[in-house]
Amino acid sequence: MTEAAIPPKSTRSFSRALVVGNCLAAWCAVFLCIYASEVSAGIVVPAALTLVAWLVGGYMGIGALDFRTATASVQRGGGTDK
Repeated sequence: MTEAAIPPKSTRSFSRALVVGNCLAAWCAVFLCIYASEVSAGIVVPAALTLVAWLVGGYMGIGALDFRTATASVQRGGGTDK
């Protein structure tokens, strides 16, 4: 019986750092805007929360596509050899 090949793990550390940094910046903008003034909070809060949702969703979506591509490559026999 053959053992199923496991695709190499992608680190994606640079993109992860960008997503985390931008999400932290967006949350800081939300809190500062709510604390500082209620006038601009009506514009900044929805925009910042939408940015967070797009960043996290995009990061997870691209990661799923990367994993699917790596898995298909290994199943075709194009993966790493032992």
